[in-house]
Amino acid sequence: MPAHVEVFPLPHRPNRRILKPALGWALVAALLALVKRATREPSLPRMSDQWLLSHQREFNRNQD
Repeated sequence: MPAHVEVFPLPHRPNRRILKPALGWALVAALLALVKRATREPSLPRMSDQWLLSHQREFNRNQD
């Protein structure tokens, strides 16, 4: 007895009118998140209080 398989119609391609803009906006959102994270992290470490006080004494700066 031969097996019979019913055909289940699936679209060959997804609906590109919805998929392309959604992927585009997801890419834009990911890039913006990367830029936001990179700009919030300081590029140099903070100066210690000891360093600030030593330079204040060295250059006679009183910033109270």
